Amino acid sequence: MHDRYDALGGQLAGLLNAADIQGGGWTHEADFNVYGSFTLHHPAGFGITVAHHNARLAGGAGRRLTVDGLYPRAFYGDRSPTITVGIDQPATWLARRIISKFLPGYMNVLPRAFLHHRQEERHRAGRIRTNRALESALSQLRPGAADGSADRTHSYAYLHFQVEGNDEQCRIRTRLDDTGRTVNLALDRVPADLAARVLEVLNAAPPLEGRIVSATRALESPLAAVSPSRTIVGEVLHGAGGHNARVLSGRALMTPADAGCRER
Repeated sequence: MHDRYDALGGQLAGLLNAADIQGGGWTHEADFNVYGSFTLHHPAGFGITVAHHNARLAGGAGRRLTVDGLYPRAFYGDRSPTITVGIDQPATWLARRIISKFLPGYMNVLPRAFLHHRQEERHRAGRIRTNRALESALSQLRPGAADGSADRTHSYAYLHFQVEGNDEQCRIRTRLDDTGRTVNLALDRVPADLAARVLEVLNAAPPLEGRIVSATRALESPLAAVSPSRTIVGEVLHGAGGHNARVLSGRALMTPADAGCRER
């Protein structure tokens, strides 16, 4: 059976190449199917499968070959309809049916399938980068469940801490979204001081920036026109000069005319 379908696949690939279908270059590979099958491969990365399904059905229904297309991994979009051809028809008839009845729909779906494949490859690369970054931050992080691939979505780690003389096991779980851009992070049984430090990191905010000017000058002139200025690092206190200065940030700009303010 294998030799029979190997020969049929070779004939069909030759016919497609002779007709210059999709630029030619077709090759074939006989599959190890108990009822017989083979695959036609195109150098552009797509292909066609021809297999004898439903062999146990009675009559003509059990003597038909099913023609289907190959698609990129993890493509779940709409696919082109399959066709069937009588198993007793010659290779030339099978080739004509593939060219006229199957290929138009298949070639219409392929661009979407390849676009999905390229998108999935970008997402996969993103998950790999994120997993590497997480593992670099916490070397104990390991793959979750049976998914140990570099582009996995789940990982976990167990850390041991001494809390009031007792050994506590902190569990950390990470779950990436499909793109690898965001992570669901779960921390269980975290020591209180460590939890506070984690929240401090999440609460971090950049310092505000602004200028300190006297109230009188602020009313007389736009802020951008106040010059020259100098940088003061520290806390600005009210002086005795009578100017009512306003503190906009711990790191501020102050004009030389602001004698009513002094720095500490």
